[in-house]
Amino acid sequence: MINYLNPDFNDLPGRKSFLPGYRRGLEKVEHSAVSIITPYNNQASLLIETFNSLQSQSLQNWEWIIVEDQVTDAGAKNFLAKVVANDLRIKVVKHLKSATASALRIGLQHSTGRYVCYLRSSDMIEPTYLEKCIWFLDSNQEFSFCNSYSVILGEKNYLETTGLHQDEALLKSQNIPPILLFRRTASMECGGFSDSTGLSGDDQELRLTLARAGHWGYTISEYLQWHRKAGGVFNGEDSESDRKGKAPSKRQIKPAVVNKRGPKPSRRRAASYETLLRTSDVINPLAPSPSGCRRILFILPWMVTGGADRMNLDLIEGLTSKGVDVTACITLKGDHRWADQYYRLTPDIFVLPNVLRPVDYPRFLAYLIQSRRIETVLIVGSTLGYQLLPYLRATSPGVAFLDLCHVEEPHWMNGGHPRFGVGYQDVLDLNVVSTRHLSEWMQERGADSSRIRVLYSGIRTAQLTRPTEVRAQLRLELNIPIHLPVIVFAGRLCEQKRPALLAEILKAARDSGLKFRALILGEGELRGPLEVLLNRYQLTEVVQMLGSVSHARWLEVLVASDLFLMPSQYEGISIALLEAMAAGVVPVVACVGGQGEITSGLEAFIIPHGPTELQDYLTAISRLITDSAELRHFSQHCKALAQSNHSWEGMIENCESIFNEAHRLRVEQPRNPISPNFGRELVSQAFECNRLSESAGWIGNVDSDESGAETNALAVAKLALRLGQTRMGRLLLNSYLFKLIKKRWVGKFSGSGAT
Repeated sequence: MINYLNPDFNDLPGRKSFLPGYRRGLEKVEHSAVSIITPYNNQASLLIETFNSLQSQSLQNWEWIIVEDQVTDAGAKNFLAKVVANDLRIKVVKHLKSATASALRIGLQHSTGRYVCYLRSSDMIEPTYLEKCIWFLDSNQEFSFCNSYSVILGEKNYLETTGLHQDEALLKSQNIPPILLFRRTASMECGGFSDSTGLSGDDQELRLTLARAGHWGYTISEYLQWHRKAGGVFNGEDSESDRKGKAPSKRQIKPAVVNKRGPKPSRRRAASYETLLRTSDVINPLAPSPSGCRRILFILPWMVTGGADRMNLDLIEGLTSKGVDVTACITLKGDHRWADQYYRLTPDIFVLPNVLRPVDYPRFLAYLIQSRRIETVLIVGSTLGYQLLPYLRATSPGVAFLDLCHVEEPHWMNGGHPRFGVGYQDVLDLNVVSTRHLSEWMQERGADSSRIRVLYSGIRTAQLTRPTEVRAQLRLELNIPIHLPVIVFAGRLCEQKRPALLAEILKAARDSGLKFRALILGEGELRGPLEVLLNRYQLTEVVQMLGSVSHARWLEVLVASDLFLMPSQYEGISIALLEAMAAGVVPVVACVGGQGEITSGLEAFIIPHGPTELQDYLTAISRLITDSAELRHFSQHCKALAQSNHSWEGMIENCESIFNEAHRLRVEQPRNPISPNFGRELVSQAFECNRLSESAGWIGNVDSDESGAETNALAVAKLALRLGQTRMGRLLLNSYLFKLIKKRWVGKFSGSGAT
């Protein structure tokens, strides 16, 4: 998928090969999940790219109806004959030369899919487009058609975010790209776009026809479709006969096409104890991996910057480099700024909130496991992943389930995800932790040590081996003298990293007469307070705030640095620490988590918490800055430690070994079975708990830009909480008038609204 922060418009999905191992399975499928209809007239080179993007779809249960309009080009004819001969899912239908005939109507007559995708012969779709659209409609029954954000190619390349879900008027907009997927049943209610409708089959008229019948559309907020735009408009491949016998123009269509009595185009909120469906009508049997390698499902909370997220990327890259097929499911909404780095490794990624209602997460994950023939599921930092574990274990008994935890979080949920790892250990084949310290922490809380394995993070030392001129060049760029010691900090500026103590350490070093320059990399909620402290301590001449930088830039900064300073409140093992050591940057860091486990011989620079902490940091920094020979000695020692004990290759080998052991334990020492009904009930309870927690959060945090209905509902809820604290208030809450208010606003809001 395109990187929306730095788009490359030449990285077309039709020009690269995705998902080479994902092909149809041997099972016979009675009906195709989706029928793709494409009009075609002599554009062979472009149709090849459309063809490639379909072959790479994660949903392989499709049929492709190519409606041929007087193809005369020999190359085009040969291509059509070849694709039809090699793929039984593809068929070519001759275009009827009637004045009112359209490719869409003809294609519908020859198709069998429950869903229909209108795709022009010059357009392309990302590998998960069909699967996400179909599952969106399966999960969100209030909608009848959908598309996605678009990449537009033409005189000017750009990203298009105009969406069907934003306003009813957009159903009539000419700014919406024509690629569309809709329910066959909805088209049948509109007469199947038969000749009697008088419509040309144009994409805009298709939306309008569906809207007349009260059907609504939605745009998935991912860039899944690529459209070529010519002459400043979204053009298509209408045949000559279509153009001559064109139906009434758009201007002649009555403007009041939107059925105001129909549902509003917004996604439903979760209701109390919604029924979890067990199955889906979406069938997508994929063949086993041709290489015989594993297929692994990662369940992750997000795709954002961070040390743990860097380890996720490294694991996925290492596994895919060995032929493993990786699927990833993301459980939280958010600005997934590292998404492009994940998509670079595997396109089979699903941000669940973008596509599904939460009530459908369990059956979708069970579907993915069955469709991909997933053998291993790894949960990393996802609360919802743990909550779904009993159900997934019950519905997928042949799968090995593991989790991966990096650090205990003392100020969140009494330990955070490692505490979940302890609680859910009986439905996990193995717990995986990134430090021996965390293994001991879990054992103290009741975890079985025989089911815990340590997987240390690994780093690529080759990335950090750079010539001396790079160090000199970067120092020149940052206006730092070549022989002046540089102290670097990298991390999120939050309470965990203790930026206030960082400022005090730098102040103490400056006040003691040490000469140095400090670089601070990172963003966070405490950046502002840190800048205030730096100004108050008059440190701005020796400290530079570089903000958030790319990983490549961070590695360059390391090459120009000498000391790595990080006085954290808690850590697992910081990836930044490992990368610093591999670059020969000597760490002066807090003795927390597992950081003491990887710094043998550097004990003088691993600082424990305590009353003398500030002085201990100052002593360690002074020792290194004032003795260049000792600094060089420890720099070489750091490089040797990183290369011998924490290589990227070693981490991947250890990971594969742990997966193999988990599968052995699944067979030889199986966990107690869980019935699907009990697993589903546990998920229902978890969802209800999450729903109530979110509702409580809304009541306490009403934003000024919320819709009127939502604002009123929350205001009433806040008022009810306050009134309930007094006797007179409780009497008022039980009055007939207040019950009417509650029914009018709170009841209305809980029944519908944006997710």
